[in-house]
Amino acid sequence: MGAWEGLELGLLLWRVQLQMFINQTIRSRQAGRIAGTIAGAAVILLAWSWEGFITWLGVQASHRVPIRVDTLHLLSLAFLAYTGVLVFSSLVFSLNALLLNPDLELLLAAPRSVESVLASRMVVQVIRLFVLSLLFTGPALVLLAIVNQNPLIPLAFAMLFFLYPIFVVVIISLMSLLLVRIIPVGRGREVLTLFGIALAIGINLANFLLNPALRDPGFTRHPGAAPSLPDVPAASSPWLPSGWAGRSAAAVLSGDWATAGQWLLLLLAASAVIFAAGSVLSGRLYMAGWIQAVPPRRRHAAARARRLKGKVPLLSPVLAAVVIKDWRMRTRDLAQLVRFLMPVVFLFVIFGLRFPRLLGAVRSLGDGPPAAMIGLIPAWILLFSLSISLGLSAVSLEGKSIWVYAASPNSTLRFLQAKCWSTALPVAVLVALAALAAEIMIRPGWLWAVTAVVLAIAESAAVTTLMVGIGAVFARFDWTDARRMMHPVGIFIGMGLFSIVSGVSALLLVISIALAAVTRFPLFTTWLAAMTISVGGAVAVAALSILFGNQRLRGLEVG
Repeated sequence: MGAWEGLELGLLLWRVQLQMFINQTIRSRQAGRIAGTIAGAAVILLAWSWEGFITWLGVQASHRVPIRVDTLHLLSLAFLAYTGVLVFSSLVFSLNALLLNPDLELLLAAPRSVESVLASRMVVQVIRLFVLSLLFTGPALVLLAIVNQNPLIPLAFAMLFFLYPIFVVVIISLMSLLLVRIIPVGRGREVLTLFGIALAIGINLANFLLNPALRDPGFTRHPGAAPSLPDVPAASSPWLPSGWAGRSAAAVLSGDWATAGQWLLLLLAASAVIFAAGSVLSGRLYMAGWIQAVPPRRRHAAARARRLKGKVPLLSPVLAAVVIKDWRMRTRDLAQLVRFLMPVVFLFVIFGLRFPRLLGAVRSLGDGPPAAMIGLIPAWILLFSLSISLGLSAVSLEGKSIWVYAASPNSTLRFLQAKCWSTALPVAVLVALAALAAEIMIRPGWLWAVTAVVLAIAESAAVTTLMVGIGAVFARFDWTDARRMMHPVGIFIGMGLFSIVSGVSALLLVISIALAAVTRFPLFTTWLAAMTISVGGAVAVAALSILFGNQRLRGLEVG
């Protein structure tokens, strides 16, 4: 009974969410949102055309070149890999619903059973995964249907995409109800972020180990051995759902509809039983452990007395108060910091795995500014991640409490100065450490290494200040989710200006080397001149952004 009610409520919630999405995009009557919707649709169409082109090339190659591929094993491996994606997405969705989203409490207050409410969340997740699966594979399925002259292929795969995630979503939802008992409510973001980091590192490692473009020739491969699919016998096992889905999909492509229907019915029966049992168990697990999901009580005043005094050397009390408050907010929400560093982790995994060859190639350049410039690449990657994420969100970090500062006798320019200190100082320190470590390992000469580190520190301070100004112009104080603090237009402009500043700086340094070679001026002189112009230009642009941001904050009506 709870499963059937959950199915009805889940379909109702999905229709409501779809209507909300349409109202916020197409029917919003806001130029920015409509333009974003059109741009997103254009990107999807471009991706579809590219996917169709790649599928068509694969079909033509299979007709002209006799390649023997075990279709059953290939499709079973694909569904097994899809299972990993389902596990992660379902875990994040379940923990997010239990720990972060407030709508679960509202649903539980409705005249519905707990089992039906939790089952409805599973239904919504299954429908989301089903839509995403069709979104990513739709063009390929349509093209296969045209090539094989079988219009039922997309329909059969659509049924597989709908049934296959059910058992994963239900099992992971039950596991999440058990995990939530030992996860503190205030650390939900950190837990979700750690899962994201683990998945990101795993994907990058698998990509490096399996992608021939990212590994050395002959790495993990015997000479003369022909490329083959990974040997995972369990993927196509008749006792696992990946084997059922693989056999059904292979039968669909070969035209054996009787075999395809048998395995599809088996998957349907197993999914229905697991969903019905999971709906009942989820309600009992939630009722048994609901008290542990209650937010913790506030600390006593005695615990607050142990806080550090708001003092920062060389800063006025007002600036120090804002700086310390921002640092405390950032460090207490560790998910924000870790999420900021995730793009850096992706790139550094690749750099780290190929480190010996890269280091040898850079050292072969010898002493001089070229090696020192290349040594700044890791620091620049770190600067890009931190300046965009910390700088653009510095002003929006205040949220609705901005009225507290607005009601004070302090100016908005001083407020922006404090925000620059709170972001530029840690960013400059981290970028300096990354640049110093790279220069020590590359050894381009102490003079060039010192100037490169100084350039990294100056540029990081200027670029971060620039991002604070842009974030002030496009500040959002009405956010309820930390992931929506930054305005999309601000992110786009910030990335564009970062690219321009980086490109101009690199161009100036290259021109200084070429100018020294042509005019026979001392190389160090032209190098320092290029550094001065580069840093001066970045500081000028950053100052302008602060002025624009101050003007916008001065005209802000806090309500």
